[in-house]
Amino acid sequence: MYLKRLTLAALIAGSAMWLLAGLWHTLIMASFYRQETEATHEGTGIILVAYLVLGAGMAYLYPRQEHRRRPVVEGLIFGMVIGLLWVFPHELAMAGAHGESIAYVLKNAAWHLVEQGLGGVVVALIYGRELGVALTPPAGPVKAERISPVTLRAHP
Repeated sequence: MYLKRLTLAALIAGSAMWLLAGLWHTLIMASFYRQETEATHEGTGIILVAYLVLGAGMAYLYPRQEHRRRPVVEGLIFGMVIGLLWVFPHELAMAGAHGESIAYVLKNAAWHLVEQGLGGVVVALIYGRELGVALTPPAGPVKAERISPVTLRAHP
């Protein structure tokens, strides 16, 4: 069941972020990106692979954290952190290497908070609420019971 959810979360979240990125970069804000970076975003297939890899990483990491909030909130925060870690350091390096403005770096990083935030919500919703219960340690001390070989029989 875990592998099925991981695969589903990776594919759906990666595809959702890719579609959202395509709408944003090539339709809604195309002129902004052309003016700021001269980027044309033509490598659609490679970009899809990148987003599927990102979705897989998010789907792998998400269940390994403690969950105490609703899945939508957990996923949004998780995705925003991933977006910041994924884009911001790279954009800073590109600003230094290619002379992009810091204002552009901050605007693009803000967009990726939204984009990967949505991806995080998708991942969280696929894993669902029971994940928080399954990965949260029990409250208080755990009582150890002594087991005899007789009690190890299979239950009908």
